[in-house]
Amino acid sequence: MQIKASQFIDRDGRRVLTDEGKPGRDGREGAGSTTEQMQGEIAAAIYAHGPRMNNAQLDEIIGWVRQFKTN
Repeated sequence: MQIKASQFIDRDGRRVLTDEGKPGRDGREGAGSTTEQMQGEIAAAIYAHGPRMNNAQLDEIIGWVRQFKTN
């Protein structure tokens, strides 16, 4: 499966990565608020490393993220 940087979008449909997979709101490197930039950094790490991880490793990461989500 080919994952593209353009597939990383936020809840408003805005891109969080540049075409090269670097953090950048609306595809523009360095753009966005402080928290938007943090979201882009996490997305960039997933984009860069996710393809080399197996399903069990990805499930563990999803579990870690869920710990921070509030209802």
